Order: sequence, then structure tokens, then C-alpha cells
Amino acid sequence: MPAGRTAVRRSAIPRGVPTPARAALGVMLLVLSLLTPGAPASAAVPDSFAIKGSGSGHGVGMPQYGAYQMAREGASAAKILRHYYAGTRAGAVSTPARVSVQVHGPDPYGYSGYGDRRSATTIKVRGGWWSLLSGGRQVESGPPGNLRVAASKGSVVVKADGRTIRGRSLALEWSGTPFYKPGVARATVSVGGAHGTYRYGRMQLSAISGVPNIVNQLRLNTEYLYGVAEVPSSWGSAGGAQALRAQAIVARSYAVLKARDLKQRCRCHLVDDVRDQQFTGWKKQSEPLYGSYWRDAVNATRSSTRTARVLTYQGAPVEAHYFASSGGRTARSEDVWTTRLPYERSEPDPYSAKAPGNPTDSWTRVISQSQARDLFGLGNVRSIKVTSRWSSGQARTLVATSAGGARRTVTGKADRIRTLVGAHTREGNVPAAWINRILPR
Repeated sequence: MPAGRTAVRRSAIPRGVPTPARAALGVMLLVLSLLTPGAPASAAVPDSFAIKGSGSGHGVGMPQYGAYQMAREGASAAKILRHYYAGTRAGAVSTPARVSVQVHGPDPYGYSGYGDRRSATTIKVRGGWWSLLSGGRQVESGPPGNLRVAASKGSVVVKADGRTIRGRSLALEWSGTPFYKPGVARATVSVGGAHGTYRYGRMQLSAISGVPNIVNQLRLNTEYLYGVAEVPSSWGSAGGAQALRAQAIVARSYAVLKARDLKQRCRCHLVDDVRDQQFTGWKKQSEPLYGSYWRDAVNATRSSTRTARVLTYQGAPVEAHYFASSGGRTARSEDVWTTRLPYERSEPDPYSAKAPGNPTDSWTRVISQSQARDLFGLGNVRSIKVTSRWSSGQARTLVATSAGGARRTVTGKADRIRTLVGAHTREGNVPAAWINRILPR
């Protein structure tokens, strides 16, 4: 029986009615059944949809899992970079000696959902001594312990060892660094709300927008890169050493460009998460079993504290974007954002899907009927299809059709599709814009 129709049972017609009348009554009941709303209409509208996709990230530049698989197949770091960044060269250039990384403080970029908002935090010093300076002069020092750091009336306030120290700017140093007691026990520092622990450099403390602003100042080519936690160090033990080197080069390239501009909104060059690069400091380098593989990759791509390999295009360092995994091809920069970068083109990537341990080779997200209605502005949604794609295969246009045949379209750059569709799923995200199909559930 065709969907949407209701059977008319002969037993529903009263007995004793003359045959012609019985026939007329049967026709009338059949017509009424076809006009009756309810179950037939709702059966055509699913309760939810399953979004099937692959890949993870924006799609521009080097897919890290793709680089890993290329390394496993014998490619060098230079070959990996040439494949994913058209016309580039990984050569040794002069770099800044130091970089400043915000590990706690308000967001300097204007992104919603990022940055710290509390007016106080705690710094813990373990394994050695600490020193607090104001204007380059030591004002307090002490053994391992906690320092309470707060923002008050434009000043940073530190409480430690029963004393309160206030200033527009203070510096925290700890033993085992070139700044303080280099020949004694090496201390480590952690900051409440930050992503890592820190052995290198020193911290600059200030107050911005009523929040303690804490910035780690350290050497770029070694100390900063040792703490960049963008790929698993364990890859170095599984045929991926060249992928780690490629990652070290692009991470350095990114930091070199950022180091040219000190942002006054954070008094830093970079922040410590995905707004720039994930930085966890000593936590990354000291990983059990595998931390040395990442440190070795960093060291293999530098000559000194001021000379190291970075990615260049026509002789100039470039902001080399990277992401986790593609859906088969990388993306052109202008298809994902706006700016056309000549070295970030759509390149074939059969490698990401082959890489062992890739958690986003395939994925599923769920969009409910109410979320679909909200996304497309329809009274109901019967089907959703991807009707056009960018050169990478990422979704460009989605068309929703209602039970009554009305259509609505969502279209845009790949990153807009990823963000917009992701916000309307039960999980609150889609890993990438490589949306393969959308099925009713």
C-alpha cells in the first residue's frame, strides 16, 4: 500500500445499508481518509538527521595525520611541506630570540568563549625557590609554595609568605633558569586556569580588564617550541619522526610572524591555545616515554637560538596553517576564509584516511528536527542535501526541503558552514566541513 494512505475496512460500513448506498459511503470514507492530516504527514518528517562526515579542522595547509602517514611511507619533512604548501621552502633564517605567551588573562582577539574572567588565580612553585621583582628589583622571595595573584584597580596584587605586593607590573622568576639561581634545583610553575606547567623563562604579571594577565617570556626556538602540544610525541616512535619535524617547522613559522607584533591587549605575542598554538610548556616536554621525540624534532630543525628552519614563500616567512585531518583534499585558503594565499592551495590528501589512530576518519553528528527547522527557517524539514561543494570537497551549499515542498538554502565559506551547522547539532559541533551525506533517522 502506498505510504500516506489509510485502508478502509469493509466492516466499517454499517450492515443493512443498500448496496449502492454502501458503495457511495465507501467512496466518501476513502476521500475523507485521504484528506485527514496527522500520522501520514508526520511520517514524512523525521525526528532527526544523521550528518556523516570525515576530517577535522578548517582544512587549510598541512593535515597533521596526513603528514604522519607520509612520514610512515618514507617522506622527509621537506617533502611533506612541499606537498601541502605549494611553492614553499623550509630553509634556515634568522628568528627572534624570545617570545611572550599569555598563559592566563583576558582574550586579546575578541573571540567569544575564550580567555579568563576571574579576578584572581594561584601560581604554584614546586621543586625550587622563587623571586618576585618590581622594576627589576627583588621585593620578595621564598621556598616552594603558592602565590595568590589578583587584579585590583588596575594593579596586580600578589600575596605570598604573609606579604602583599602590589604594582602595575611584577615579574616572577624561579630557580634553575638563567634569571634566578641557575645552579640550584630546577623549579616548575603552574598557573590556575592555564593549560600546562612551566620550567623555562619567567612570568610577567599585570592586570588587564580586572583579570590577572600572566605572560611566559621564553626562548622561541627551543623553550617555546618544546612546549607546543599540537601532535602526539609518540609518533616519533612509530615512523613519524619526519612528521614531528615538519610540525616543528610550521609551528616555528607561525610563531616567528606573531613575534613581530606585541599585542597591547595582552602584552603578548601569542596565547596558549587554539587561537594561536596549543602551548603546555614543561607538561609537553616531560611526557613519559615520548617527550624526548618532540624535543629532538625541535632541535633537529634549528641551528642556534637565533637561526632555525621556517617555511618561506619567495624568501619570506609565511603563516603556515595546519589542522588535524582532511576528508581527501586540503582546501584553498579563500574557500575557507577570505584571503587568497598562493602557497595554500587544494592538494590531494589520500594520507589522512590511512593514518593509524586517526579518530576523525569518519564521524557522525545528529541534528534534531527542531534544530533543522531553526537552521533553515522552515516549518518542518523532510530532507537535507549538500548540493554544491568547494574544490576540497567541503560543503558549500545545503538545501533543506519541507514536507510541503518548500526549500531553504544555507551557503557560505567552508568554515562558516562548519560553525553554523555545528552550532545546530546535539553535540554542538561538527569536526569539519567535509559533510558527506545527511540522512533521516
